[in-house]
Amino acid sequence: MRRVFAYLKTGIDGLDGVLAGGIRYPDDSGAFVCIGGGPGTGKTLLALEIISRAFLDGHDGTTWLYYSVEHSPESIQKKLESDFDWFRSGSKITTLPREVPGKLVLEAVTRHGTSRMILTQARPAALQRKSERGTTVDIEWILAEIKNHQLAGPVAMVCVDNVGLLLTDLEYFEKRVALLEVRRQLLDNKIHGIFVMEDAHPRDLRLPSAEEFSTDLMLHLSFREEATDFKVRALEILKARHQYYYRGIHHFSIAGRGITRDIYLGARNERGPGIHVYPSVAAQLSMARDQAQFTVPRRGETPIDLGHPDLNRAFVDGTGPAALSSTVLLCEPGMRPTYLALRFLAAGLQKGERVLLVSTREDRDAIRRICLREEGLRATCLLPDGNFRPDFRVLYLHPEFISPGKFTWDLIRLVEGGHGNVGDLPVTRFAFDNVARLQDRFPLIREQKFLIAALLDMLRYRGVTPLMIDVMPPGATAAGSEFDASSYLTGYDNVLQIFAQTNDPAMRAGVRVLKSVGNEYLSDTIALDWRRS
Repeated sequence: MRRVFAYLKTGIDGLDGVLAGGIRYPDDSGAFVCIGGGPGTGKTLLALEIISRAFLDGHDGTTWLYYSVEHSPESIQKKLESDFDWFRSGSKITTLPREVPGKLVLEAVTRHGTSRMILTQARPAALQRKSERGTTVDIEWILAEIKNHQLAGPVAMVCVDNVGLLLTDLEYFEKRVALLEVRRQLLDNKIHGIFVMEDAHPRDLRLPSAEEFSTDLMLHLSFREEATDFKVRALEILKARHQYYYRGIHHFSIAGRGITRDIYLGARNERGPGIHVYPSVAAQLSMARDQAQFTVPRRGETPIDLGHPDLNRAFVDGTGPAALSSTVLLCEPGMRPTYLALRFLAAGLQKGERVLLVSTREDRDAIRRICLREEGLRATCLLPDGNFRPDFRVLYLHPEFISPGKFTWDLIRLVEGGHGNVGDLPVTRFAFDNVARLQDRFPLIREQKFLIAALLDMLRYRGVTPLMIDVMPPGATAAGSEFDASSYLTGYDNVLQIFAQTNDPAMRAGVRVLKSVGNEYLSDTIALDWRRS
């Protein structure tokens, strides 16, 4: 069967996911994209990265054309090389000898051959001094140059930034018609096009609308105030004519050349230089379900070791939490939840599993000290030199202004095995210590209950067994307490309370099961001996 549509991959982290695979367009045409937004929102960088990544993977003999009114070719070339290291493409890039002013030709040796990107500074007549002659590079000139380049070889993509400045002279109606002609010529010749447009006042009729361009894809960038005196970068797909896409506000960030990506989640940690889009939590959940084709993985049939015999003893008749079931420990202050989370993960390590601990409570050094002090943890979690074993990954979350989308996006990447480092493997056990009032440490996180529920769902789709730690107030288990456990009972498969037994002369901790789906458990409280092995 003949293919009807093709995809243009942007190569931008998260953006292709939001677009459900990339920019979709009819295979007998090209993709046409409009990028709009206010000043400083990142429009130029987004357009530059899309065309640069395509150029750095271009086919032999192809040409890529970039026109900018505001930036000189030299400044663009320096930005791509010095600030973004050509997005670590590994391609050999050569700057050819200059032949004419205002133009720079870059040549890249890619895996497909040799391609060229030509950077040109557009200079409309309205922006020139009267004494300057022959320097006009306006819309008609651009249209003619595209045709000339086609005579020499295939033109793959054309980007014009910023189209509004090309319409500032007195003949803007004629220029407007010419601009629309550029769009028509591009698609008739199967050339991908990108127009960058500054937000204009709604009554400013000079600028063509996205509908006039018959835009395939319209992206809008903005700053959104998510907290007092703090604005985040946001991306929204206003229109995607030929494809399904994940709607909503998606945050993004821009990382420079010096970025060092490791296992840590944070505002300054990215996968590499360039733009990184973080789909909303709702979009990520939909993406996980779509990728799984709504086939929810079954929970295991046999109980797993929770790491502490007294936790296991709370379940009877050979039952207990199984693999892929979610468990939450509701702990009163002083009940050593970090220790219990470590024992849960150590039980997985002993069975050859790869595990991940995420902590908002204790940093890596504190976790290491706990493991050193406890003999069972020391042998299981640490190497002889005192460092964590390769299969035991520890992440401490520093307080940060990061969006909910980045929070879950980075956690899921870690669960999937990290960020492309050699030897990275997915984890099968995950412990989060603790999820109490995340908004106190991450002010941009709203609707925490939904975020945790979505995270649990996404972990299950990836074959991970999670254990969450949450805090309940002292005396929450006493008669007459106003503590409400209903949200935990509806959100988790297994809910256990860990609390101080005030009526126990030995002042031992107690554990009680409030809920466990499909399992038999003791209805009474049982003593929890911390040192029991």
